[in-house]
Amino acid sequence: MDIKNKSGDVLGKIQIESLRDNAIDRIVINLKPGDGKAIYTADVIENQFTQQTNYAPIPWEDGLERLHRHYSPWQPKFPIDSDIDAIHVFYGFDNLTPQEIDEMIEESNRSGRNVVIRDLKPNKKVVGISITYKEYGGYKLNIFGTTKSRIALPDHGGTTVKETAIRGVQAFYIFDNETSQLIWIEEDVHGKALQYEIIGRNMSEDLVMKIAKSMNG
Repeated sequence: MDIKNKSGDVLGKIQIESLRDNAIDRIVINLKPGDGKAIYTADVIENQFTQQTNYAPIPWEDGLERLHRHYSPWQPKFPIDSDIDAIHVFYGFDNLTPQEIDEMIEESNRSGRNVVIRDLKPNKKVVGISITYKEYGGYKLNIFGTTKSRIALPDHGGTTVKETAIRGVQAFYIFDNETSQLIWIEEDVHGKALQYEIIGRNMSEDLVMKIAKSMNG
């Protein structure tokens, strides 16, 4: 689903679905933290070439102020009056070049394989940060500069997805008996779209929404 701002401009895409038994889902399930794969699928009409990643959380010990130099010029919002317990960063991957993509297509044509996979090369560019806060039994805030997410729901029942809004921006609240997750995309003061996730255990919807609505830059 495309997520738009108040002016109707597309900020990003959030795809929430159950896992299906297809080539990409099988690859996504088996991605380890720090893995990135480029996938060419010949027998589909749309999105023949995709990049699937599982960013690894890397501990950051130098404080949030010093980290700002690495994710600048982002100006994200943070919860007010919350004490930080731990910080992690997510590093990105280099995109494949047009030549490398052409080579994947050529290999598919030559070999007859419908699916061709390449490893993505990790780099040291910060694409996201994760902050664990001490309040409310501990909860996590993830902020990503990449705004295309694919959220796979478990096959078993018990997980509910509810549409809501944060500061006029569409959001999704996902919960089961143990975990609450709120995800949305919001522009910073420079117009950069950032994806936010609040994740907590045994937290009510009202509390999660309260945290999100209190965040400021």
